[in-house]
Amino acid sequence: MHSLIRLKLDMAGRAAEFCRNHPDDNPATAQVATRLTELIDRAETLARQQRSSLTVASAAVNAKAELRLAIENGLAALFGIARVASVAHPDIAVHRRLPRAHANEVTLLTSARVAVAEATAIKEQLAPYGLNDGLLETLAADIDAYNVELGRQRTAITAQVGAGADLKAVSTDIMAVVKNLDALHRVRFRNDRELRAAWKSARNVAWQLREPVGPATPTTPAPDQASAA
Repeated sequence: MHSLIRLKLDMAGRAAEFCRNHPDDNPATAQVATRLTELIDRAETLARQQRSSLTVASAAVNAKAELRLAIENGLAALFGIARVASVAHPDIAVHRRLPRAHANEVTLLTSARVAVAEATAIKEQLAPYGLNDGLLETLAADIDAYNVELGRQRTAITAQVGAGADLKAVSTDIMAVVKNLDALHRVRFRNDRELRAAWKSARNVAWQLREPVGPATPTTPAPDQASAA
């Protein structure tokens, strides 16, 4: 969550608590306060969705890293078998499908699928050199699992971005509602200095101030420069 949105939500919580502790008989004020509570609930739901999506995306990235290593190792074994077999069977091309190091996901998965399909078609020729169904099945399963994790990551990122956009919009609505309450409470507490100050404190956003940038410190000239002047 962006720090500015977090500060706004913290303020909204304090403002809503103030309204609960100092209810107003005016139905208009109560209605606006209820709207603020609803927006806070919506913001909390979106924040949980954002955090959950981030966790899912992170888990998918970790799973993909492990699966990528497994796929690369499986391909290395398959290509090694095919390379040896190509001495007796020059027409075998499986070992020529090796993706370059650090290939992107699309290249890696496409190369792996093609290699598995080609090796499956000529597995009788490769069997004497060490190929077995277990290697092909494991490699195919790892490719499928990688695709699943890739989809999970993309879905989580989409949900995270969507929740972030909605959260930003909700925080803007919250500020508008608090301004509405501020106008009502200024009239309500015009003769009550204590409650007016308490409300002002509650609806104040604790903006993070940057350190002021002062004028540049004058540079003292070197002795020879000073004497030359």
